[in-house]
Amino acid sequence: MNNLYKISLLVLVSFFLSACTGKHLTVKSLQPSILPDKKINNIILEDFLNDDINQVNQLEEKLVNMVVDGKRVFNLQNSYENIDAIITGEVLNSSLYYDFYYDLDIDYSRCREYRYRDGKRTKRCIEYRERRIPCERRTYNVQTKVQILNKQEDIIFSKIYTKTKNIKQCFRDRYYYNPVIYNHFGLDRKETYYNSQLARSIANDIIKDISPHYVYQNIPIIEELEGDNVLYTENIKNEFKIIVSLLENRNIDVAQKRLIKLNMNLKNQSYEVLYNLALTYEAKDELLNAKIYYQKAQEICNNSDYLKLIDSSINRMQAHLESKIRAKSQLP
Repeated sequence: MNNLYKISLLVLVSFFLSACTGKHLTVKSLQPSILPDKKINNIILEDFLNDDINQVNQLEEKLVNMVVDGKRVFNLQNSYENIDAIITGEVLNSSLYYDFYYDLDIDYSRCREYRYRDGKRTKRCIEYRERRIPCERRTYNVQTKVQILNKQEDIIFSKIYTKTKNIKQCFRDRYYYNPVIYNHFGLDRKETYYNSQLARSIANDIIKDISPHYVYQNIPIIEELEGDNVLYTENIKNEFKIIVSLLENRNIDVAQKRLIKLNMNLKNQSYEVLYNLALTYEAKDELLNAKIYYQKAQEICNNSDYLKLIDSSINRMQAHLESKIRAKSQLP
């Protein structure tokens, strides 16, 4: 099972468990690019073919501003000497498809049937007339091919990115009832504007593939201590609630100090405290410490649901440790 698949699976598990437990803490983890392990920092960005939506400019902006841990990942070069790679590409498709349809609307200015009382029509309408409203359905589409070549111009990465945006617009103004009329007067469908936005979204996806980057996950917080543990006095339960509130508000340092003290008082006998303590280390990117405390929580946990949560956290730590090492090797 490759790292990318494992991380995706862990994200899904964490998302599911977070949805079940409610409160969560957002943590970040450093992920490597999907390029070969060799560093690719000094690059040439060539013009893209058929680029009338500023795709290369959008990508250039992302490359120039890509910074990880205070280090600029890419240096754009003007000369082909002393480079690591060449990025080239082509906009394969930038298009707009649209078609017409009619939507039904109630015309409250026209009554179809009035209420009658004692054989006389009242002013109260019980059924209004319907009218057909002309509408337009638009699909904007951009497809861009990106290739990365090494100094020998061998292809080391190639991928086609596709983005689509759907918009519906209805014309309730009577002036636009006839599609021929509003076509004649020129409806601005903003094709270049929306396709340029899609190009920006594609640039974001390219960067995620070719650069080390951080991903963010919502990890569940254990909110309460189990009531059947004789060590859990009311004071300890109240202290735990305060700590959970601190975590929820991202007061990580304060929460960690109080968790360390609480764990000492409980002599490592609370999987809930150990788990939340591990979570604070994960939030501070101290993954080895986080893994140690998750493992301690695993050893004493007797709750099957929370054991699944702890198991997934340990697997997540291992995957993130491996990813972090590889990502660091790709930085300048």
